[in-house]
Amino acid sequence: MLNSIRGTLTYKSEDQVGVDCGGLEWAIDTTSTSISSLPQVGEEVLVYTHLHHTQDLMKLFGFSTFEERRLFLALKTVNGVGVSLARKILSGTTPSRFLRALDSEDLSVLERIPGLGKKTAQKIVLQLRGSLVDADDLEGVVSSQEKEVVDALVAMGFESKAAGKVVSSILRSPELYDLSSNEREKEILRRAIVAMS
Repeated sequence: MLNSIRGTLTYKSEDQVGVDCGGLEWAIDTTSTSISSLPQVGEEVLVYTHLHHTQDLMKLFGFSTFEERRLFLALKTVNGVGVSLARKILSGTTPSRFLRALDSEDLSVLERIPGLGKKTAQKIVLQLRGSLVDADDLEGVVSSQEKEVVDALVAMGFESKAAGKVVSSILRSPELYDLSSNEREKEILRRAIVAMS
C-alpha cells in the first residue's frame, strides 16, 4: 500500500501538486487546505497518500497531514459522498474545525461548505459523529500536526494525556514557527521525546 511520498515539490495548482521522487514525478490531487500548508516549490515535502482505484478511474490523492487523510477516507464511506465531494469538504474547512462541528452536531458549519447540502451534512454527522473524535482529552492539542506528534508518541509507548500536555507546552516556543511544516513536526517530536524520557 502506498502510504506516503517524500520528495521535492515541483508545482502547486488550485487542486493538485507535483512531487519529484528520485526522478519520478507524481501528480497528486489534493485540497486547498493541504496546498496552503505545504512548503514552497523546490523544497522537500512529505505527502500522505491514498490511491483511489475504480473500474474507470485511478487517481492519487494526497494530504499534508495524516489527520486530513483520515478524514478524507472516513468521508468517502458516507453514502452520497464520493472522493470529489470529500475533497471539496476538506477544502472548505480545517480538520480541527470539521471535528468540532461533528462533535457538537453543528450542521451550519458543514452546510456553509460549497457543494454540501443539508441532507448530506446530516448523513455525515449521523455516520461519523463519535467515530472520529478521540475520547481522550488532549487538553488543547487541536491542530492536525500536533495530533500526529501525539499519536507518534503514543505509538512509542507514552501516555496520551501526558503527551498532549508536553506537545502543547512545546508549541509555545516561537522559534518553531520559523521552520517549515515538516521540520516543525520533526522538532516538536524530538523535543517531546527528550522531555518525556
